[in-house]
Amino acid sequence: MTQNRFVSLRRLAPIAILGIATALAIFLDSCGDSSSPVTPTAPRTARSIHTETGFPLDADTSDDYHIKRDQYEISYNPGLNVANWVAWNENASWYGPADRCDCFQPDTNLPKTFTLVTPGLYTSSGYDRSHILGSEARTRNADDNRFTFYMPNIFPQTPSMNQGTWASMERFADSLCNKANKELYVVAGGVYKTRNRIKNVVTIPDSCWKIIVVLERGQTVGAITASTPVYAAMMNNGTYTTATNDWRLYKTTVRAIEQSTGYSLLRDVPQSVQDIIETRVW
Repeated sequence: MTQNRFVSLRRLAPIAILGIATALAIFLDSCGDSSSPVTPTAPRTARSIHTETGFPLDADTSDDYHIKRDQYEISYNPGLNVANWVAWNENASWYGPADRCDCFQPDTNLPKTFTLVTPGLYTSSGYDRSHILGSEARTRNADDNRFTFYMPNIFPQTPSMNQGTWASMERFADSLCNKANKELYVVAGGVYKTRNRIKNVVTIPDSCWKIIVVLERGQTVGAITASTPVYAAMMNNGTYTTATNDWRLYKTTVRAIEQSTGYSLLRDVPQSVQDIIETRVW
């Protein structure tokens, strides 16, 4: 069962309110989920295993609804009805015998004021329901895999991108974990400029991006240096062929992704190191 915490409640000091928070946390634990709104200050002290390199922030936190689960963290945009970003830790321990559940489902834990995105909205749209955090990277147990199929972790991609180019970067990460035994800290999302939508609900990303910070197994943000491999790619959400579906063709820099999205992404890495690893194509 997942452990659940409200980031905003951590910031409340009065004893009476803490008692209410404790009771609420127990209730949420029984539900198996946790979602909490981001505030401008709370994320700065809310780093977890999934946001080890820093909690991504942009200038406007009003469209960042924080979903925190044991399997990942999400900044969900209720205006676009998709994630701004998803962050997660990845190593060999997250892989295991669980089967892919193929159980796409709406996230009914989101506020009732949000538009409920259902899997059926994608039907006949021409777009795949593409995982941001891939299903294969959460096969340790059935629950881990099931949570990757919640719709906030899904965004529209063309079939050739989802099944080809995007998948090729997922396989690269799989190999780093299972063959090279590395520790990965990953953040990924979309760029939404044109704001085209599926059935006037789900916003289609113009491009999709992913950043993979590669460390030795067990290492954390303090081990990041100017020589740490950081792989970044930005892929146009279009049509790909066999000759163009290798993610390496779309390498870019972290800094370029930050400029496209407006998010500061590796915020807990010392600035002097950021200035090197964020401007290099690895």
